[in-house]
Amino acid sequence: MMDVLMSWISTLYAVLAVAPFITFVLLWFLVFYFLRDKKMTTRLTMDVTTFFLLGSVSLMWNRLFHTNFGFWMIALVLLIAFGIIGGYQTHLKGKTDLLKVSRVVWRLSFLGLSMLYILLFFVHIGKNYIFST
Repeated sequence: MMDVLMSWISTLYAVLAVAPFITFVLLWFLVFYFLRDKKMTTRLTMDVTTFFLLGSVSLMWNRLFHTNFGFWMIALVLLIAFGIIGGYQTHLKGKTDLLKVSRVVWRLSFLGLSMLYILLFFVHIGKNYIFST
């Protein structure tokens, strides 16, 4: 039973991570149908889509550079960003609000991973076009 559930969840994740921008649009309309608040819908959809972008970008990185370090590199960059932003907030206010820092890092990672996804997508197309032998 547990194997079937894990297989179903991993298949669902793989399908949604293949095209995270389509997932973003579908989720946005689905969430907006229930919440009716554009600002909250966009933020929530960005947060969920970041989860799919993480897997997609790390897989594209691994395939392009023939490595298994893609996910760990992204995790390292997120941890460094968390430390820098948290340190800056501590310097400004004297204390760190971990929830705010987490939100900022997670939403900035949406922007960064989106740009990296587009870049890697076109690099893959170019690589396959040039080396199509």
